[in-house]
Amino acid sequence: MRKPPLLIVAALVLQSCGFWVAGCAAQRGSPVRIDEAAAEAALRREVAACADAQAVHDLLAKAVVEYAALADRLAAGRAVLRREAVLAADASDRGEAVPGSRVEALNQAFSHASAAARDVAAVAARHDPWRRRDAPHPDLSLRVLGTALSVAAALELYDSYLTTGALLAAHPQVRKIVDRGDAGFGTPGGQLDGLTRDYLDLARRYRTHDAIAFLNLYKPLLEKDDPHLNWLRERFAASPSARTLKGHWLIPLGEFAGETVNLVQSDLRRLGDAAMGGASQGFGNAVGAVQFRRGKLYGDPSAEAAVAVVLRPGDILLEKTPFRLTDRFIPGHWGHVAIWMGTAAEARAILGDDPLLATHERRLAEGAGVCEALRDGVQLNPLSRFLDVDDLAVLRCPLVGDELAAHLRRSLRQLGKDYDFNFDVETADRIVCSELVYQVYTGIPWPTGKALGRSTISPDQVAQRALPGGPLVIVDLWHDGKRVQGDLAAEMARLLNE
Repeated sequence: MRKPPLLIVAALVLQSCGFWVAGCAAQRGSPVRIDEAAAEAALRREVAACADAQAVHDLLAKAVVEYAALADRLAAGRAVLRREAVLAADASDRGEAVPGSRVEALNQAFSHASAAARDVAAVAARHDPWRRRDAPHPDLSLRVLGTALSVAAALELYDSYLTTGALLAAHPQVRKIVDRGDAGFGTPGGQLDGLTRDYLDLARRYRTHDAIAFLNLYKPLLEKDDPHLNWLRERFAASPSARTLKGHWLIPLGEFAGETVNLVQSDLRRLGDAAMGGASQGFGNAVGAVQFRRGKLYGDPSAEAAVAVVLRPGDILLEKTPFRLTDRFIPGHWGHVAIWMGTAAEARAILGDDPLLATHERRLAEGAGVCEALRDGVQLNPLSRFLDVDDLAVLRCPLVGDELAAHLRRSLRQLGKDYDFNFDVETADRIVCSELVYQVYTGIPWPTGKALGRSTISPDQVAQRALPGGPLVIVDLWHDGKRVQGDLAAEMARLLNE
C-alpha cells in the first residue's frame, strides 16, 4: 500500500490541531448554519411526489432559476457590506471613533448579507444528496443537474468569505463591531467567527470537493446544451474557490494560519472584554446601589407637569444626581443620558403600525416614555422615575416626518440590550447611557474620548453639542431643583465649565 506523502500527513495533523483551536475560539454559531437533515428530507418528499423524471427536471430547473435571483441578492449584499466595512475601517485608521451611523450601517449590511447567505446555504444543503449513491432519483442527468446546483451554492459561500468575510476579519475594529452583533438587527455575537469556522471546516470542504469530483466523472452530462447547466457552468468558471476545491480539499496553509490566528485573537479579545466588563459591572453594581437622598425634582407633581409640557418625542434628556455615589466617578457635570419616546399616542402618530412599536406600545401606554440604559439593560421607564434628579436638561434635534420616525425606530431597536460595562461606542451589542444617543442620532458628529483603548462618549460630550453652533437646542434646563430662566445656553456652558 502506497504511503501518503509526509507533507500531506503533516498538513492534516496541523489542520486537525488548528481546528481544535478554532473550535475553542468560535463556540458561537454561524449565520449560515441550517438544519441540513430537514432540508434534505424536504427535497426527497418533493421528488417522491413527482410523477416522472421530467417532473423532477422541471423541479430542478425551477430551483436553478430561483437560485439565480438569490445569488444576485447575495452579490448585492456583499457589495454593500464591503463598502460599509471600508468606510468603518477608514474612520478607525484615521484614529477616530467609528461613528454610530457607520456602526449601524455595518451591522445592518452584515445582517442582510447573512440572511442571503443563509438562503444560499439552504440550497447547497438541500441538493447535496444528488451526488450520493442514495440520490433522490437514480437518473444520472438529474443527479448531475442537482449536484451542479449544490456545488454552485457552496462555491458562492466560499467566494463570499474570500471576497468579503476575510476583509471583515482582517481589520481589528471592523471585526470587533461585526462580531459583537446587534440585537436590533437580530444578529447575535460571534457570527463572523462562526463564518470563519465554516470556511475552515474540513468536512464541508471535502463534501464540496467530492461533489466537484462527481461532476467531473460525468463531465459529458454536465456539458450538455441545457440552459440551466450552461448558467451553472458559467458560475463555476467565475468562481475563485472552484479552482482550489477542484484540485484538493485542504486549506492553503497561509489562509489557514491567518484565519486561525484571527479566531484566537477574537477569543482573547472577548476574554479581555469580559474581564474588564465584569470588573466594571461589579464596581457599578456596588456603587450604583448607594444613594444618600432623593433628587430635588422627585415626587414634585408641578415640576413633572412643567417638564412634560415641554417634551416632544425624540428629545434627549440629561440628568445630574450628586446624591448618588456613581456621580462621583463620572467625569464632568452631567451623569446620565436618555431619550424621550413620547406617549403611546404620539409614538403611534409618528410610527403608525410599525411592528417595533407594537412590541413596546403597551409599556408606552403605561406612561413609560423614557428610553434609557441602566445597569440591568436598555428599558422604558416613567418620567416620574427619571426625575429623581437635581439637574435636568432637555435637548432637541430639529427632526420631523420620516427623519423623526427613523430616530424613534432606532431607539426602539436598542430596547432589551445589555448595559455596556466596557463603555465602547464602537460596538452595538450592548449600550451604556451616552452610547444610546451615539447609536440613535447617527447624523450628529459626536465628540469622543479614549479610555483603556476604547472609544467612549460621556454625558458632558453629549451636552457640548447643544452649545451655540451645535446641532442640538436646549429647550428646558433645571439646576439644583429649580427651572433656569434666561440664557439657557450660557448656563449650560457655565455648568460644563465648573
